[in-house]
Amino acid sequence: MTKQERVALGQRLRQQRNHLNLTREQFAELADIGAGYYGQIEVGTSQMSIDTLIKVAKTSRLSLEYILFGEGEEPADQGSIQALLSRCSPRELRLAEKVLQLFLLRGDV
Repeated sequence: MTKQERVALGQRLRQQRNHLNLTREQFAELADIGAGYYGQIEVGTSQMSIDTLIKVAKTSRLSLEYILFGEGEEPADQGSIQALLSRCSPRELRLAEKVLQLFLLRGDV
């Protein structure tokens, strides 16, 4: 894998991590990998083993094909979710956020 491909892979992971509203440290902990190592993956200075790739894919909720090549299954369009949330009361929004966080942080996909 070239440096440019590693950087692009890292950008896809960073974008998804930001969508999940997680810090690098939180994401790395959920994926059960070192935070420093995960940071190197995001900036494209380190490569991953297959085991690490699988952990990152499960945690990020992205397909292996999308992580590696930027093709295939992309993250879902968030417009429909935002439309639903725009009709919620502040209390409903807090509850929806908690439910979504629990859903995304589950490790048994």
